[in-house]
Amino acid sequence: MRELGKYAWNDWLKLAPCQDALKQWRNDAWQALYLSKRAEGQEVLIDHLRQHGGHLGLVVAFEQPWALNWQLELARENIPDSYLVVFDNSRRPEMRRQIAALCQARQVPYLALPANPTRHVNRSHGFAMSWIYHNIVRPAQPTSFAFIDHDMIPVAPNKRLVELVDQPVYGLPNHSDWGWHLWAGYCAFRFDFVERRKLNFLYDFANGLDTGGRNWRPVYRELDADRLRMARHRIREVTDPVSGHPFRIQVVDDCWYHIGSISYNNGFESQFELCQHIAAALAEGKPWAELCPPEN
Repeated sequence: MRELGKYAWNDWLKLAPCQDALKQWRNDAWQALYLSKRAEGQEVLIDHLRQHGGHLGLVVAFEQPWALNWQLELARENIPDSYLVVFDNSRRPEMRRQIAALCQARQVPYLALPANPTRHVNRSHGFAMSWIYHNIVRPAQPTSFAFIDHDMIPVAPNKRLVELVDQPVYGLPNHSDWGWHLWAGYCAFRFDFVERRKLNFLYDFANGLDTGGRNWRPVYRELDADRLRMARHRIREVTDPVSGHPFRIQVVDDCWYHIGSISYNNGFESQFELCQHIAAALAEGKPWAELCPPEN
């Protein structure tokens, strides 16, 4: 939560600091219970990742096998040096079955996360990320790791998953009046920098920070975001290869198409047909640069 001295007088009149403290205590207690749960195949996966080492791409999947399948298909083509691991946070058993099957078919490591007890969008995502870090990443001890949302599609060639060589973290920064953090859907960490820190991927709305914002104190507070090389995101115009209609989409680092809003609502429906058309065009060999020309 926010430092007490940064609450305005009217916040105190509304007892906002007390409410924020209680919510934070509740969320931490709830998350601690979730972190204590075990997943089937957990130790086998840890042993496998210990042998792999290097850089891990951690994909949190949720309810949308088609998006994950597209991501994994293009990752093999456009970021061949990446090593992706899928963690399934889906609620519906049928979706978990489908996601497990496609990971097996693509020979991608898969782990079904323990059933998530919350229906809150940000809390569910934060619980999942914290569980993955504390129960898989810490014992596996990779050189570095990155969380990638399942709707981040690598549509253009990229040498590696993310560039993390000369700095401890990398991703898309989100700033508020009281702090900053990296967007949970695209964030990377060097393990030797964070292994002794108490990472917590929950949100911190009191500080104006979304999922992952609780890492403001243990990680980001000592880093100067202006001195770090950060990811870039742009709203670009892409042409539907079938209808010819233009769409405005988000592109990260000039190679990731972020679909957005595909997990918890139907906000992606306007882009679903577009995604199908783009996927077909790319599969036929049409370059991404023709669909989404570089900006002048």
